[in-house]
Amino acid sequence: MSNFRYRAYSSIGDLIEGDIEARSSEDAEDALWRRGLTPLSLRETRAGAKGSLLSLQLGARKPSPADIASFTREFATLEQADVPLDHSLRLLATQSATPALRALADEILRRVVDGASLSDALATRADLFGPDYINIVRAGETMGAAAQALGDMADILERRLEMRARIQSGLVYPALLIVLAIVSTAVVLSALVPNIAPIFVDSGQPMPAGLQFVIDVAAHWRWAVGALALLIALIVSLRRYAAASPEFGVRFDRALLALPYAGPLSAKLQTARFAYTLGSSLKAGVPLLQGLESARAVLSDRYFSAELVKVIEAVRGGGALSSALERVERLPPTTATMARIGEEAGRLDDMLLRLAAMFERQTQRSLERAVGLITPTLTIFIAAVVGGLVMTVMDAVLGINDLALR
Repeated sequence: MSNFRYRAYSSIGDLIEGDIEARSSEDAEDALWRRGLTPLSLRETRAGAKGSLLSLQLGARKPSPADIASFTREFATLEQADVPLDHSLRLLATQSATPALRALADEILRRVVDGASLSDALATRADLFGPDYINIVRAGETMGAAAQALGDMADILERRLEMRARIQSGLVYPALLIVLAIVSTAVVLSALVPNIAPIFVDSGQPMPAGLQFVIDVAAHWRWAVGALALLIALIVSLRRYAAASPEFGVRFDRALLALPYAGPLSAKLQTARFAYTLGSSLKAGVPLLQGLESARAVLSDRYFSAELVKVIEAVRGGGALSSALERVERLPPTTATMARIGEEAGRLDDMLLRLAAMFERQTQRSLERAVGLITPTLTIFIAAVVGGLVMTVMDAVLGINDLALR
């Protein structure tokens, strides 16, 4: 057994220090949780290790985006039920699903107890809570509607996760088909064909044309693999250089937006994210310029992000948002039109949210159609390739039988 010095919060929020014996730091942490304490740190004080510090940041695994969305939804539910802020955070610090979230809630709780506002406490973890999150919560605090702001932010995060999940799930089956096709082709080329070809060579009979073609393909497969590997390496190198060079990254992403079908689809995805973030920020009371900064921070496309800097400067100079958006190339024209209608009606936030919902529906339908076309197309192509190989091998086998009967 080892001795650990701990610091923890009690159920009523008091900071407690003490000692506990356990076999390991994990056992000590579990024992503290069972006592109703919220651990902050553990320091091992075993004999022979005196003065050495095993300071453990409990729950060191960084929370995932799904964890943050779940945390925000639970937090919003508690706040909307009129649970006091510190009590909500204590509940999250003791009952969240993962150690990472419990540690995160406890960290926020400590800063709030020390006198920080919720938005300021969240801002200390900007790696987890983006500018849009912090600005929306700060605006909610200013208007006395922090609970509503948290609920809006939970909606934003859940919509992002849902869109990502739809894209990933739509690509699973085509990817599986491609893998199965590669494996099947590799088995035929590496196992069956090399065992059949020598029979024709030894017999002196001409090899069937189909089998000869397959043998030629198999003989050069290394070149094909090398070319594919070179192409992948080139793409990876371009992406890395684009990430390292902002100017090249902007040109690279702009070129991608010019691709047929994929370019407009990506533009709608980026616009939907921009419009929903800006609309939610404005609805929460965030000033337009601050909302634009938050919306820019959530964009993954470097070209649109760079163009949004120009939009922000134009708005700061007194220009209308719709006029600035009209000058952004590759941006769906509907964006500026809806923004102008919203400005004229004094309902810019509502129009942006409607725009985001419209583009999300269009994107979803486009993805569903694409997956609906890709799946049967791949199935037919793979069936033709694998079926052709099998027929070629079967024809060769029948040819071997003819040789045996002569």
